[in-house]
Amino acid sequence: MKAMLLVFLFFLSSSDLIAQQLDTLKNQSSYKRAWDAANANGKISSEERVLLDIMVESLLLSTDSSKVWEQSWTPLFNNPLDQSGRWPLVLQNIAIGSGLYGWGIPYVLHAEDGRWFVGGVMVSSGGAFYLTYKYTKDMEMTHARTQMMRYGSLLGLRYGSGLNQLFELDEGDEEDRETLWAWMLMASLPAGHYGGEILFDQYEPTNGQAWVWTMWTGVAGVTSRLIYNAISEEPTYEYEADENRYDTWYKGRTLTELVAYPLGAIYGYKLTKEKQYSFGDALMLMQGWGYGYYNTMLVQSILFDEGDDETFFMVAGLGAIGSAFLYDHYIQNDDFTFGQSTLMLLGSASGTFFGFGTAILLDVTDKEPMLSMALAGYGAGTWFTRKILEVKPDGSLAQTESTRISLLPTVIPSLGSDEKVTLIPGIGLNITFK
Repeated sequence: MKAMLLVFLFFLSSSDLIAQQLDTLKNQSSYKRAWDAANANGKISSEERVLLDIMVESLLLSTDSSKVWEQSWTPLFNNPLDQSGRWPLVLQNIAIGSGLYGWGIPYVLHAEDGRWFVGGVMVSSGGAFYLTYKYTKDMEMTHARTQMMRYGSLLGLRYGSGLNQLFELDEGDEEDRETLWAWMLMASLPAGHYGGEILFDQYEPTNGQAWVWTMWTGVAGVTSRLIYNAISEEPTYEYEADENRYDTWYKGRTLTELVAYPLGAIYGYKLTKEKQYSFGDALMLMQGWGYGYYNTMLVQSILFDEGDDETFFMVAGLGAIGSAFLYDHYIQNDDFTFGQSTLMLLGSASGTFFGFGTAILLDVTDKEPMLSMALAGYGAGTWFTRKILEVKPDGSLAQTESTRISLLPTVIPSLGSDEKVTLIPGIGLNITFK
């Protein structure tokens, strides 16, 4: 009897253990399906991570078990790093390394011999290549990340220059030269680079979003200068007594511009975060701003014979912003490729030239009708080019676009003066846009 009871208890415990194992396998399968969906693009966002953690709790799974499963599944999704944007960053850092640090380091060390400056430029070029290569070796370097880093570097350099102006760190001459301003420039550039990288990691914009975001940041700075010039008259600087008034005016404009950049970045993010921009869309907004600036100047020239130059340029800048918003509305249901946005640029420019050319052929000499025909040509060229392009609907390119560039060694046959064919070494450049 006791033996039968033991067998019965063993059977119950075994059945319960088997049921638990089946439930665990079922939960693991459900969790794996959720993991596959979250990791479909090769990475899990913070929002997806929260949802997966909630699923772990709802399925009564242990955190340790879920981590072990994820580690075992991760190699299955170990896609190669996207480093399509690596080469522009390397190229930029080589240019900046030779252009800033090449002479900046010998300068702050008070080098007098010119060979230190020449050699420093050359050595810093090689150093910039190697350091950038090592820094980005195991990093996801998309074009979006590169754009944020690139613009962050340039903006950091502008802030370094602006702080030098505000605090007059560039005072001194060759005998008693100040070096703090050079230190400021060399420190501000990597600080801006790092700031751009932090913003990318936090908000993860697409390539198109990154370009539009940085565009609005730059537009804010440019517009602030134009407005400041219009509302605050630049003082004359003819005598030494005028120096203080001019310096105060100049510092005020610099401070206004430095304040405008973060405001433009905040507003630019709000404008772009919910939209699916392709790289071509970003180029469309940029040309919208550029054409808006130019066309607003034409309109002012038609309507007014006289006026203040600073007000003229301020109105052109505000018109450029309005034009960028119109282009944004114009392309809201489309995704332009790089090639299509370039064709739009050329089509609009060709229409403008056509209008000017027609006016010349018709011997139109008055300013108003000539500029009016140029504006009409711009509108016609833009409309006609858009009609002949087959642009894909919004969202179809924002996540899949890429630009790939390859450099391959090659040889070029050449016919010499002795009519013999010789082979000249060369480099083949291949650029592919999607």
